[in-house]
Amino acid sequence: MYAATEPSSQAIQQQSNKVTGKVSDATGPIIGASVVEKGTANGTITDLDGSFSLNVKAGATLVVSYVGYKSEEVKAGRGPLNITLKEDAKALDEVVVTALGIKRERKALGYGIDEVKGEALTKAKETNLINSMAGRVPGLVVSQTAGGPSGSTRVILRGSTEMTGNNQPLYVVDGVPLDNTNFGSAGTNGGFDLGDGISSINADDVENMSVLKGPAASALYGSRASHGVILITTKRANKDKVSVEYNGTLTFDTQLAKWDEVQQIYGMGSNGTYSYDAISNTNKSWGPKADGSNMLKYFDGVERPFLIVPDNTSNFFRTGITATNSAIIGVNSGKTGIRFTYTDMRNKDIVPQTHMSRDIFNLRANTSAGKVDLDFSVNYTREDVKNRPALGDSKSNIGKNLMTLATTYDQEWLQTYQTADGEYSNWNGMDPYNVNPYWDIYKNFNKSKKDLFRMNGKAVWNIDPHLKLQATLGAELNWFTFDDYKAPTTPGFEAGRLQNSAFRNRMYNFEVLALYNNHWGDFDFNATLGGNVYKVNNQTTVTTAQDMKIRDVPSLTSFNEISVVPGSYRKQINSVYGARGLETHALPRCYVAWRPIVYPSHWQQHVYVSFFLRQLCILRADKTGRPPALRKGAYVMGASR
Repeated sequence: MYAATEPSSQAIQQQSNKVTGKVSDATGPIIGASVVEKGTANGTITDLDGSFSLNVKAGATLVVSYVGYKSEEVKAGRGPLNITLKEDAKALDEVVVTALGIKRERKALGYGIDEVKGEALTKAKETNLINSMAGRVPGLVVSQTAGGPSGSTRVILRGSTEMTGNNQPLYVVDGVPLDNTNFGSAGTNGGFDLGDGISSINADDVENMSVLKGPAASALYGSRASHGVILITTKRANKDKVSVEYNGTLTFDTQLAKWDEVQQIYGMGSNGTYSYDAISNTNKSWGPKADGSNMLKYFDGVERPFLIVPDNTSNFFRTGITATNSAIIGVNSGKTGIRFTYTDMRNKDIVPQTHMSRDIFNLRANTSAGKVDLDFSVNYTREDVKNRPALGDSKSNIGKNLMTLATTYDQEWLQTYQTADGEYSNWNGMDPYNVNPYWDIYKNFNKSKKDLFRMNGKAVWNIDPHLKLQATLGAELNWFTFDDYKAPTTPGFEAGRLQNSAFRNRMYNFEVLALYNNHWGDFDFNATLGGNVYKVNNQTTVTTAQDMKIRDVPSLTSFNEISVVPGSYRKQINSVYGARGLETHALPRCYVAWRPIVYPSHWQQHVYVSFFLRQLCILRADKTGRPPALRKGAYVMGASR
């Protein structure tokens, strides 16, 4: 009897056990805490109430962690678990960069802030710096578009705050806002992703990135920071040394989606039939069974059996290569330092005839003269891209046109993309919504060029140990051109077309700031008062040429009809802002701060005010009648007119 029951007992031990519980700190539930079965990848996160549920092996140990708190290991039991995390004092004492480049102790902040060191961004370099932030900051969602290496990146911080429009955060580089304009994006009818501004930042130049969360964190930047702020601090020359550094990376890309999860029984056609001339329904796979019993003569004059062609699209693509090389020279002597960086990036996309190059030059110099500290930086980016992928429902979306190719159709047959006269081969009834991919890459083309200049300058006058004045000047000039050419006889553009879009964007930022810090006994006082002028002046010219008369010369002079549509956009924000804080450490192990922030936006009668109280412990009323303290991190936002 014992021998018969022993296996049953072992089986029970192997069964999974559902563990439930709640994770909290001294003030309440923790949302998004990580709960992982130790030694495995099995885990979950807590919900809005701090609760969790997880299936684990009997007797398993749970590891519970959250940013800014000490991790806890708890033995899984049968009843609900109540887990309390304690804050990590080391993390709270850390000095971080906040709004306007002001450094504060993390414990003095009434809002969430996360930092990512520059070293983490260079381990596996991306063509767009911000892609390296994926998975590093809670609440930060990084989404790459289908635009490939030259495309933009969408960043959402703490969810979307608008149903329409731009939900991306404000980027600030060394105290100056960055123009993250995307000159083009794909809509329902297609289009091109023309990249963004953050891609011009070199990962080798980044010292750290700070992510400011919530309205209290970004209030000093006003309406521009309604979706959060990402602060980027760049590197200076190392102290008292001469350094030469080289960094190089090489990555390979291959096709990911094979489109092979489709039926492999029926071939080209519709409603169980196909056209004998084999030039219709070439993008449908609902014809008769493809058993090879029939022969079809295709558009290129070749007869082929009506058979399924397994994996009929993959051979169109090639292995992509991205090579990035950086050379860095740093010189520092006494109070003066100079750092120069040159980065060369070359990309060959998985789509033939598609490539890009990007060269980034960055020079930063800093020095001190008496009580004045000076810091200057100049950045130049040159980018050339050929054949950005068409997106959405574009006629030239290569992925879409290959994905819908009939199961009995091999993409290699489309290499006969033109006739003996150089005109478009009619392989699918001149369907304008499915252009031959080979025609698109060898006859049509698009290309873009970007010249971006970014200049920053900062002067700090240290009047005395408590008071300093700071002036920052920044300018960004972005010249971007994009040409989209459709050769004559292209379906939908039979007469040919060339469209040139020229963008001339200028951004200027000037800021003056007064900073005061002092302390008396157990009280610390700090105050900030400043003003800012932010100006944008963008000019756009779109030139469209149609009816091409001089074939094989894709220039505006080769067309009969030319139209020009100019456009402009101007914006100026004048701001005055201030903040003051009072901090005390008089109470044991406690910290209390009060900071009102005033920010008039656009010179209108709007005033944004935030008040918050913060402490690092919960006080209880004792016999002396001391009142209990407020919960940590509480703040109130208000607006008045």
